[in-house]
Amino acid sequence: MAMSAVAVMNAGASTGGHFVSTEEHTIIEGFEEEEPNKHVLHFNKEGGAAGERIGCDVDKYTGTISSETKTATEITITPSWEQCYTTGTPNTKFDIHENKCDFLFTVSKTPTGHNTAHVKCEKAGEAFVITHQNCTITVPPQTVTGVSYTNINAPLHEVTLESTVKGITAHYHAGICIFLGTTHKSEMVGSVTVAGFNTDEDQVAVTATG
Repeated sequence: MAMSAVAVMNAGASTGGHFVSTEEHTIIEGFEEEEPNKHVLHFNKEGGAAGERIGCDVDKYTGTISSETKTATEITITPSWEQCYTTGTPNTKFDIHENKCDFLFTVSKTPTGHNTAHVKCEKAGEAFVITHQNCTITVPPQTVTGVSYTNINAPLHEVTLESTVKGITAHYHAGICIFLGTTHKSEMVGSVTVAGFNTDEDQVAVTATG
């Protein structure tokens, strides 16, 4: 899960850098690691208890870099989440419906700073939908910031995408959740490892540079 927001940054602060690959066509794959609290993303109501965080046991993030210059100013990442639960005991199961919504990531002149991302959906009126028997939460298209990029594992570079974002707009519908209000601010905290592969499925270097 890679949605995020603190405030909308101006264009000069949120762009100017590049994602760089060693291939003209690179398949991007992001993944969470199984180690506890390492490279794992969690979604939660801002200020919510740790046990209320939503995480997914099965996750996948995919995209591409296609450029003769082997660079891209932005990357569209398509998420896929399954088997999602709260982290408390007992845990609560949630279903997440992507509805053809993606994340568009940009990199600034300071990749390790707070970079801008966008939640975008193919059709107007669509959103990410998180469902539970007592609640439905929608996360609509929005511009967000709070994503940082760190290049790791040289010389076959991968990128750690870290999210420390708050202020994500989320709408609550039906069920007992709405007694606390219908619009809330949420947060996405954690990280994902992003790697690149060529069409032969061999890993290639990918970096974020300012």
